[in-house]
Amino acid sequence: MNSIDALYAGFVSTLPPELLPLARVLPHALGLAPVEQATWSEVFSQAVTLEAPRLIAPAFPAVQPEQLRSAVLGHALSVIEAFGTDRIADGQVRASLELTTLLVALRRARDTILEGLAPGFGEVARAADRETNEGILEENALLKRLGAATFEEYARISLAKQAVGFPASVALARATGAGERVEAMVRRALAGVWLGLQFEDDAIDWEDDWRRGGGAWAVSLARRRLEAVRDQRADERPTEPDLVRRRVHRMGILYSMLRAARHQYRTAWRYARLLQAGPLVRWTEQRLARLDTVIPLERRHAGYVVRAMKLAPWAKEVLT
Repeated sequence: MNSIDALYAGFVSTLPPELLPLARVLPHALGLAPVEQATWSEVFSQAVTLEAPRLIAPAFPAVQPEQLRSAVLGHALSVIEAFGTDRIADGQVRASLELTTLLVALRRARDTILEGLAPGFGEVARAADRETNEGILEENALLKRLGAATFEEYARISLAKQAVGFPASVALARATGAGERVEAMVRRALAGVWLGLQFEDDAIDWEDDWRRGGGAWAVSLARRRLEAVRDQRADERPTEPDLVRRRVHRMGILYSMLRAARHQYRTAWRYARLLQAGPLVRWTEQRLARLDTVIPLERRHAGYVVRAMKLAPWAKEVLT
């Protein structure tokens, strides 16, 4: 069993009996997996998503195994809870008393774990919850009204949404005696990771997001770019899929989003090297190498990144 799955199973075993069935199938219940047997390691292809403290742990020579386990579990519970809250907020999952109770249990367990790791970090995590929820609400409001957005606004809201991704790793740094300078570098490295993943995923998934009716960042960014060049059609809000797609492609939005993702990964790579966090250095190098292949193709053939992702399952089956 993957380490994150073992840690989650251990957490589930502490829950009241009435929450056990839902907790065991939570990836499926949140619509993140097609089968009830799916594990968290199968849902998230990037280990950093649920195990960020593990990738950055080599920066802390004094770290103890139990400290690392606590940080990883605290981080995972925080991220899982945030995904659940997000999917309820955008209507992809129906809220129920049982689900709400389980999400509260995740938050409370997370708070207890982080408080034990580094006093004061239970409250830090709760503040991050509030910032994340505010970011989610602001994003949903902007995208649903088809509002125009600058890349600066996009980055600000996206970083707010990712606030829950910081406390556990910073708590680990604090627990191992790292100073403020190291904690600041941890934050900068993780900001690059979270924003890079967000920008890349939003570029790849924008058509699916649009079809679900919740809006898409690519559309809002394209509309703002039209306004910036004083296009007379800037006030139009097309809803036909082909018209929306043409606008996004014509304005080179996906190319810009991927370039922004690369910049963030590069920032994460620099700080990971300064921290001597080898696993995170290697992870960012892999993301940079992938984008160095994709970005030129997206520049020459607008929409390439979306088409490539849609064809990936077919290519894997046919060509291997």
